[in-house]
Amino acid sequence: MEQKKIPTVRRPGDLYLQFTRTSTKELELRLLHGATREEKIFYRKLLNLKLQLEQEKVIGELLL
Repeated sequence: MEQKKIPTVRRPGDLYLQFTRTSTKELELRLLHGATREEKIFYRKLLNLKLQLEQEKVIGELLL
């Protein structure tokens, strides 16, 4: 089984910044075009988190 190289996170905030800069539309596209089941699960979870955070902004109530 070929192992993919995981990019290193240079600073602790890099991953968070990348997540916050990714749109829900981009996450939807990545989910639809995921190569493996695991990849689709990963993007579905990120999309759900993104939607929850957007919902918090609209409602004005912390959900997490």
